[in-house]
Amino acid sequence: MGQPVTDSTDRDRVIEAPTIEPYPECEDPILGRTGGTPVIEHGGRQAGRTYCKLEYENPTGSMKDRVALGMISKMRADGEIDGEGPVIEASSGNTGGAVALVCARLGLDCHITFPEGTSGQKSGYMEAYGATTTACPDVASDHEDYYARQARRIADEEGGTFLNQYENELNPEVHYEWTGEEVVQQLDGDVTHIVSPMGTGGTLSGIARRVKEEYPEVQVVGVDGVKSNIWTSFHGEDPVEYDVAVEGLGKGERLPTMWFDYIDDVRTVADEAAFERARSEARNGFLIGPSSAAALEIADEYSEAPENVVLTIVCDNGDQYFDVINEG
Repeated sequence: MGQPVTDSTDRDRVIEAPTIEPYPECEDPILGRTGGTPVIEHGGRQAGRTYCKLEYENPTGSMKDRVALGMISKMRADGEIDGEGPVIEASSGNTGGAVALVCARLGLDCHITFPEGTSGQKSGYMEAYGATTTACPDVASDHEDYYARQARRIADEEGGTFLNQYENELNPEVHYEWTGEEVVQQLDGDVTHIVSPMGTGGTLSGIARRVKEEYPEVQVVGVDGVKSNIWTSFHGEDPVEYDVAVEGLGKGERLPTMWFDYIDDVRTVADEAAFERARSEARNGFLIGPSSAAALEIADEYSEAPENVVLTIVCDNGDQYFDVINEG
């Protein structure tokens, strides 16, 4: 497992976020804190180097703040969100809280649907920011009560706008124009691999497209759960019955927001391995979510080679996962 850097060599360093305008340019004192997240050295004991981009430094503690701010701002500019009806989103995790925050700051009504079993910490963000919430049965995606289907119905009934992070390609486009640009400027070519968890796939897809425009030799690797169908879709295998316990990791099928053309490989990590890695990192003072811990599991394999420099995307921190982190 990775250990903190304790010496004073040049390996113990933080790469500052680039000085670029927020995307979109935002004068709001809260929303303006979105993006510009730093990259730090993980300090593992492998021969190569592993760095972490700390997306948990966004306002609600996850990289989903970028998606919420970017999508809502673009859709407002295009007239798709006019302020007359509510903004609707379906979220099993961090996106719901991020959308609720953006709507609260912009004076927009907001309604979030989520599956039963979503952690109280995550649904708490939605409710604390004033969103109307609907807990939906945890059923398969083809069931009429599936939370994303319910979100679409609510949008129709209330005259609202459904953001639809799972199908709206504004999701990866926001990361292409914003997060990917940050990564390009921060790394300045000094990276061999980028490793990131995949849920909707928007984060890694957008970053991958932008990075490969500048550095096509960089290997981009997605991380999926074992019983999930991002891996099977990428590798052309038969689908499996979805059963992943790590929140924010994996999907039952390939989504339009997964741009496989820019991704070189997809690897899998078992639930318990992700949870145990999150516990181990927390004991070393690095509190991250289990999906980010899964990415570190894969990053370790690449950083065994001394010539490799691996960047991982830390999507959120661990303060919403104490129920699993403290089990060990």
